[in-house]
Amino acid sequence: MLNPSDFPPVPWRNGAGTTRELAAATTPSGGLRWRISVADLARDAPFSAFPGTDRLFTALGALRLTVNGTSTGLAAGEQLRFAGEDDVAVALDQPTRALNVMTARGVCRAEVVLRSAASPGEEGAVATVDLGERVADVFVTDLSGD
Repeated sequence: MLNPSDFPPVPWRNGAGTTRELAAATTPSGGLRWRISVADLARDAPFSAFPGTDRLFTALGALRLTVNGTSTGLAAGEQLRFAGEDDVAVALDQPTRALNVMTARGVCRAEVVLRSAASPGEEGAVATVDLGERVADVFVTDLSGD
């Protein structure tokens, strides 16, 4: 099980926040296949662009995401998918965190299942993330046939 506190925070590409990269896999050519991270959201901020990726964002506390001009409020545990090149910003009432799974478009698709830490997990997760009282099982489906 991956515990985000065991990983050092690193700055976002755009310097507007920090994240903790927990696990990643690459394609045979060395490109990103998938990446699992937990972002420390301390203030309102724009997200970094990741062209060619799809993102599955799971809020771990209440927040608002604006994606290409459309604002969506998310409660803890709610998810939103968007493209890595979309114009995205987060607005907060208080600091929180988010689980972010990025996949190479057309190569993989991610699913995140949140459960109680006391509940058993499902088989086949590529990673399990300790979120305190909750646990996230991350599943990645190969779309490429490799």
